[in-house]
Amino acid sequence: QVVPVLAPGRRSLARKEVKSTLTRYRVLGAAGGCALLQLQPRTGEWPPNTPPRPPPPARSHLPRASPAFPEQLPVHLTLLLCPALGDHEHSSRVGRVLGVPFLLPPEAAPTRTQVLDEELLCRLGLSPQQLRRLPLHLHLQQLALP
Repeated sequence: QVVPVLAPGRRSLARKEVKSTLTRYRVLGAAGGCALLQLQPRTGEWPPNTPPRPPPPARSHLPRASPAFPEQLPVHLTLLLCPALGDHEHSSRVGRVLGVPFLLPPEAAPTRTQVLDEELLCRLGLSPQQLRRLPLHLHLQQLALP
């Protein structure tokens, strides 16, 4: 299970207990409580606030980033309090009180079918039964290799 750590300590990073990751995002459009986002995952090999290690000889002069871990984008969207459509694993961590979203601790949020309000279900043309089978909506637009 992936448990996000908002501010990992240097020791945790040094012992590789956590992985330092970054997801850049840009809102391409928004309407009716939904947004279309452009996401750019980055997973570094060193803590973000320290200088990069020099590359080994005969390799590229640019610091290498390891591939993003598989759950990076859904986890980071949940931390932004806007889980991806169809994210039944992480979306249960986002609670609402009087319409204001907040992050629940992992132990207080068992995995369950994503909850969408009636208006959004109607706009998407989905029934609650269809929502249970709705796949995660993350789509690859471009793949850039170093």
